Amino acid sequence: MNGTVDTLTPPAGTSIEEPGGVTSSVDRAHEQGSRILERLFSAAQPGAVYSPPVVSGQYTVITASEVSVGGGLGLGKGFGPNSAPAGDTAPGPGVQLVGGGGMGGGGGSIGRPVATIVIGPDGVKVVPIVDVTKVALAGITAWGAMLVAIRKMRRGGK
Repeated sequence: MNGTVDTLTPPAGTSIEEPGGVTSSVDRAHEQGSRILERLFSAAQPGAVYSPPVVSGQYTVITASEVSVGGGLGLGKGFGPNSAPAGDTAPGPGVQLVGGGGMGGGGGSIGRPVATIVIGPDGVKVVPIVDVTKVALAGITAWGAMLVAIRKMRRGGK
């Protein structure tokens, strides 16, 4: 190969814009990514954040939730000249392009109740829901960090 750009030019009559080329792969990835993100973000609709009202006598109770959504998508494509047979250093009249590509992605959503809204004859009351496990883990982590800091301070003084 002589290393010039024209050795990577596809033969006459072909194009990298044709189906199966770079552009169509990007379009397919974009369409698929859009569908995935739509499904992920559908979790953040009001029906997911607020439960349907439950009526009991004069009271109506609605649960409010926290919803988190995240995701990512990646696409890669590469192409180049088909490798020449051993000993053949000059490219032929029509250099064939070969290549490959791939894509991947992932995501998820999670929700947890954070409060209950109680509507009754005496007004509206919002009652927070405390996640005891989360509070306990935060406390254990804080104590652990303080112990490590105290040990480092004591060792630094010696």
